[in-house]
Amino acid sequence: MLNRSIIYQKLHLIFHSLQILAITNIETFDINEVIRSLDNLYKTSHEGELKLKTVPGKVMVRADKTQMNRLFTNLIQNAIEACNGKGKCDIELNEVRTDGVIQISIKDNGEGIPQEMHSKIFIPNFTTKSSGTGLGLAMCKGIAEQAGGRIWFETKTGEGSTFYVELPVAN
Repeated sequence: MLNRSIIYQKLHLIFHSLQILAITNIETFDINEVIRSLDNLYKTSHEGELKLKTVPGKVMVRADKTQMNRLFTNLIQNAIEACNGKGKCDIELNEVRTDGVIQISIKDNGEGIPQEMHSKIFIPNFTTKSSGTGLGLAMCKGIAEQAGGRIWFETKTGEGSTFYVELPVAN
């Protein structure tokens, strides 16, 4: 049986996450500014190496900039944690721009996501971590969809996972 304190903490985190998604500041901005700021943040990290391959020029999107930062911070942090104990952690962030959308992928060289977890990965309260809340990827899905985009993943056991975020480019 779960300790009541843990249950209350999880409920508080759920409500806090829902409040964060409800408060939005939609603006048009260059998504590469967000990506570059994360590159600077993780460049000094000794947990892994982040390799960026962004498209040239500005990529303007219409979304909440703070929430986009949260989304990509969460995906990069998950990628680092997926490599835990694997030695060198290589994370690749790539952008592809086609037909009015920008597709941003974050690939790790971790262990991959087991098949039985695929359908649950974006469900609130589902976690693969012993200390996780199960809110990170659910929040990422909500943020991507709120911006008119989508999120999905591909994974190979023993080789790692790639999470994709596709966002409409602002006119």
